[in-house]
Amino acid sequence: MSDDLKLALTEIQKRALFKLAVDLVKADKQIHRDEVALLDRLQRTCGIDAGDLEFIHYISLQQAINCLKGLSERDKREVLAVLESVVGVDNDIDSRENMLLAAVRLTLEDFSHNWAMVVSASDIEAECSSEQIVYLERSEQSEASSVLNDKYDYLLLTKALGDVGLQLFYLPNVVGQLESQWGDRSAESVGIDLLRRSMEFIVPVGDRSRLADLSSTLAKMDSKTFFKVVCARFNMEMEAIPYNGFLMVKIGENYLLEDDGRLSKMVDFLCIDISTCVKQRILHFVKQLERTVDLIHYQGYYRLLYDYLSSEAKIVSSLVIDHRGDFRLADLENVRLCFESAPQAKSFYLLLLKYGRAGVSQQCFDRALEYLNDMDIDSDSFSVEEVKQQLMSSKNDWAKLIYNLVVIYEQLSTKDSGKSSFMNYISKIIQHRSALKNYVNTGFAEVHHLANAEQYYIKFDKTRKIYYVELPLSLVFVEQNNATTPLAEHNMWLKLIK
Repeated sequence: MSDDLKLALTEIQKRALFKLAVDLVKADKQIHRDEVALLDRLQRTCGIDAGDLEFIHYISLQQAINCLKGLSERDKREVLAVLESVVGVDNDIDSRENMLLAAVRLTLEDFSHNWAMVVSASDIEAECSSEQIVYLERSEQSEASSVLNDKYDYLLLTKALGDVGLQLFYLPNVVGQLESQWGDRSAESVGIDLLRRSMEFIVPVGDRSRLADLSSTLAKMDSKTFFKVVCARFNMEMEAIPYNGFLMVKIGENYLLEDDGRLSKMVDFLCIDISTCVKQRILHFVKQLERTVDLIHYQGYYRLLYDYLSSEAKIVSSLVIDHRGDFRLADLENVRLCFESAPQAKSFYLLLLKYGRAGVSQQCFDRALEYLNDMDIDSDSFSVEEVKQQLMSSKNDWAKLIYNLVVIYEQLSTKDSGKSSFMNYISKIIQHRSALKNYVNTGFAEVHHLANAEQYYIKFDKTRKIYYVELPLSLVFVEQNNATTPLAEHNMWLKLIK
């Protein structure tokens, strides 16, 4: 597709064209990377910005086609050329794409636009088959009936439609088949009872009076009555289709945005007027469908993924400690977490991360604080290194806790561990642990796109009276020598004891 469309479209016609292009891409329930690139080019060519792009989700297929019907024949050919390039870009034309493109072509081309139209119906609850094409009529159509009731013409047309994957549902023949297969099988005339019983198994019975005289009901059923049945079940207005005798086939379905933000299911049908030129029009339609990769699927769980990605996506992120000691979320554009009392809060967090889900008890913290308060840090002989050696050789949990906190704070703070006042900061971390817990949790909570944020929080179990962090250690890394190293392999972490 050229970046120059070579035609002048109004803003609404550009949106209509882009709507058709997007529907064609989605028709086969999978998206090729080249299709995405082509849509990008078409969006730029049409000058559709992000705001305008949203409007295509408010336009039905019927509205989009009707919007383009007023173009000149030259401009329609250019539009169809663009849409054909959309379908052919992945070199794998699916039957659903082909059907939708054929419907657009029939409704826009000069030869057929007077006898083909697309109808979009909303809130349909009944099953709609895209593999069946049904004949319906508003009034008796002698020419259509003459062709469809002729054994050889009927065989020709059903064979042609069958070759492109469509089964013709012509009610008179369907009723005839039911009567011949399920009608009188013996002198007791039990055949119609067999049909009645089978219907009781597969559909809700409802009004039994109709089933009681099933043979008479079948005899009265014709294509005019069935037209009313279809309109009622498909939530269509009969006046929406101006043809007296026509074929109708489902060509796709979508969800439209309503003004209140609600999604509404929309089913699209192609209607072909065959009140005249019956064989010519059917065979022309069939001809449109006769066509002798890197793919992304667009159904099932793939659809769930795309719907998720199109909304405000959240993600579980790795936590990286950079060379400045800042905490960053690597999978969220490396956003920096902001903590009050940052060195103390981050040291407290890493301390609890060391103990994992087992956590640290209130009692252990209180005993550690007692030890630190009793320490004579004003002595001329006081040495943090000597204290670390004493703590490391102790078998007490509170002693190991203080040692680990000293090692972590040495790494994260700018304080001189050679000074006796260094131990005052260790005391403050333990003493103000409840406030530091809130500072950390607030920092994580302020990152709106972080999925499952609570697993990053510092928690306090009131039953066991422990502080703990349940974030897996495998999600935490350290920047080192222009690379990221798992925290579990970092020198500082390897110094910690349990």
